[in-house]
Amino acid sequence: MAIDKLSINDLLRDKVPGTPPPQDTLNEEPIDPQQPDLTCTPDPTKTKAHRQVVGVDNVGGKAYGKATGSYNKYQKYSEQWNPWHPFWSAHDFLQAQSFSQQMKTWIDQHLRHGLDTYKIESFQSADALQKLHSELDFGLGNNSWIDDDSHILGTFYYRDIFKCIQFLLAHLPFLAHLDCEPVRQADSEGRRIYSEMNTGALWWDTQYQLPAGTTIVPVICASDKTHWTNFSGDQHAWPLYLITGNIQNDIR
Repeated sequence: MAIDKLSINDLLRDKVPGTPPPQDTLNEEPIDPQQPDLTCTPDPTKTKAHRQVVGVDNVGGKAYGKATGSYNKYQKYSEQWNPWHPFWSAHDFLQAQSFSQQMKTWIDQHLRHGLDTYKIESFQSADALQKLHSELDFGLGNNSWIDDDSHILGTFYYRDIFKCIQFLLAHLPFLAHLDCEPVRQADSEGRRIYSEMNTGALWWDTQYQLPAGTTIVPVICASDKTHWTNFSGDQHAWPLYLITGNIQNDIR
């Protein structure tokens, strides 16, 4: 059998007193602060808001007035305000919600034969329920729809995009989930982290060029075939959905 010959230094390398044993070389790349790791955890001590870097003069998110909507009507009407309007009670509202996936004939038969466990007071027919749906006090309301009959394939329904954005920014349940200024997030090693839309470089760089108090409102649009309720005749539509990038991702 052939044996490779080694020099005396190679044979004695690990036997020399005081010499540390050889270490395996790890294939670890050095940390690059410019290369983000999307799985790392943000370090609050390394997160910088835009106002902390460029000064107060360029801070965004200035409030110009108090938002109003159906969620703070109780401040005006106090105990007289019915949060289930136009339904008489929470029970009637929940019943109407459960009927939304049923055909009109089913709803009429259900109500005519008194199959509901507790008597519904707000409506007693599918037509009456449909009228209440049109009176729901939420968002922009049905009167905000604009119809355009000039299209060959049918009527095109749309809303004023600026009113939609205004509603989203003034929707009080979103208050704790709105981002109004850009931030730079980093982990404990200093690596940049991108998560919410306001952590991106584009929002940060654009904010620097805008007047004081300006709030950037990114608009996100998407469309997909959507099944309407069976109540409307088992129809489909291709609505254009709109949301703003200020609303945090888990809420969007």
